[in-house]
Amino acid sequence: MGFKDLKLLKEKENRIYLILIIWLLVAFTFIQFEILIIAGIVIFLPLIILSFILMVTSFLSFKRLEEMSRKRIFISILIAIPFLILFFRIVLVLFYFAIISYVVITSIFTMFYFYRLGLQIDEYLLKLPSSIRRFERWAFFIGGTVGSIVLLIGASIIAEIITGGTGQAVGFNTSIVALAIVLIIIFLGSIGGLLSLRGRLNSWMGIFFIWIAIYSIYLMISIIYGSSSTGSGVSSNIPIQIVLFVFSLFLILSTTGSIIGERTQLIQKKLKIFKSDTILLWLFFSMASYEFASGAVQTGEVDILKYIVIYVLFIPLLFLMGIYGLMNYGKIRRERSVKQLEQEAKKEGVIEKEEIICIKCGAVIKINAQFCTQCGTELSK
Repeated sequence: MGFKDLKLLKEKENRIYLILIIWLLVAFTFIQFEILIIAGIVIFLPLIILSFILMVTSFLSFKRLEEMSRKRIFISILIAIPFLILFFRIVLVLFYFAIISYVVITSIFTMFYFYRLGLQIDEYLLKLPSSIRRFERWAFFIGGTVGSIVLLIGASIIAEIITGGTGQAVGFNTSIVALAIVLIIIFLGSIGGLLSLRGRLNSWMGIFFIWIAIYSIYLMISIIYGSSSTGSGVSSNIPIQIVLFVFSLFLILSTTGSIIGERTQLIQKKLKIFKSDTILLWLFFSMASYEFASGAVQTGEVDILKYIVIYVLFIPLLFLMGIYGLMNYGKIRRERSVKQLEQEAKKEGVIEKEEIICIKCGAVIKINAQFCTQCGTELSK
């Protein structure tokens, strides 16, 4: 999930981000343990302030952060501190917004990764002998869909038995949300099954749904055991705390890896007004804000906010990501067909090795072209 892109942090222009991620991981680790929670808070607070100031500096500057001298960055930080104090209420609003955005970013990038992983496995299955290809793809699709439903229903039943009812024990009925997610999986899976009648079997949905189930169960466990720190829920369990810690660490690293490198440039291109370093610094600010709120700010208000953010936003994001995947699969099938045609044409000498076929209009163009000379479509590299 972008773990390979984490090596980009070692490059000179990305060292500021390497420092921030190490800082974040140290603070995150400390705040997980009750005896070290004060140390975690002390480490987290300057990280939140620094990442916010750097983000504002990057946003207001005409240059990227890595292009600025250390002296200029230091002066910008000194200038930004009074404004930070003066507009404290605005910063506080951004702090809460950062918590929401982190959940959105994490959910989108993790769901998109497993969508892409599903496509890769689907592409592998398509290369199998025709005698077993159809069976394997259907098994993958049905197995993942049914398996995810079983996991969610099973986890909900176990959660209700252990807590004696999450609605009363935690103050938030996780089973209702799990049921909503199951219904969305059934709905999306049904559409995927119907599209198979037109020769578009979306077997990628298998691993996508399994991930949705695992991520939903992680959120469910986080709420149930996280509530114990506020005096409700069930008592803390060290093995479960370790699992939650490892999974949270996985999300932090994978999200960071997914948003650096080329992906940052793509996001910048879509958003236009934000530079790539501003986007990365917002990510660090939102991650630090979320983890700080989760571990250090144990108030009913923050807990309720987390529940709303994690679950209520996760449902529409799941639905939208599923619809996107279904709609985009037709384009992917066309790309596969064109690439296969392109390989055959090169093999037979119909087109040169330095030429490619435009996916949209079928025109033959040079491999290093940025746009199709026939239809003007921007070519993906």
